[in-house]
Amino acid sequence: MTDLSVGARHPGWPDRLPADHGDEPAAGEIVHVADETLDEGSEGAFASTMAPLYSGLVRRLVLVLGVREEAEDVAQDAYERAYRSWDGFDGRDPRAWLYTIGLRLAFNQLKRRHRWAAILVRSTGQAWRDDVDPDLWSALKAMEPRARATLLLNTLDGYTLAEIAAMLGEPEGTVSSRLSRARLALREALRAR
Repeated sequence: MTDLSVGARHPGWPDRLPADHGDEPAAGEIVHVADETLDEGSEGAFASTMAPLYSGLVRRLVLVLGVREEAEDVAQDAYERAYRSWDGFDGRDPRAWLYTIGLRLAFNQLKRRHRWAAILVRSTGQAWRDDVDPDLWSALKAMEPRARATLLLNTLDGYTLAEIAAMLGEPEGTVSSRLSRARLALREALRAR
């Protein structure tokens, strides 16, 4: 049995992030897992299917969370949850499935961070701030997390509105409106700088 305790990494998961995309599917490419892959043994199938997606997941989570180390922790949590649920996975789109798990964990992490920041502000009187501040990052960081995730899933990963709606569990019209508002906000924020 593989050790999935906190801090332990699954043997199929990479220890370091590669600089390039490696075997990660291209943006917009939907990858289906063949039934024989799912049947070849849970650990082997999981590792061969999910390991190439790690660096892309971490990159997206960094853009949502803003802190690489926190994004790597959330990615590990997402992999752990995906591994525990692997037997119930239908094999349709492993990247969308993993990104959905990761994004939901990231949103929960942001909620916790905001609660702690509010406590910190109340106790010290100083607001928490991040010293990293390039224009694009500032504009993305200013967006509401779901708007930022919607924009990144569509722009970077090529997911359709219907696919993003399914990932976030929201109506397609809501996702479409949010994407339009996010694009406009990003455009105006970058124009102002």
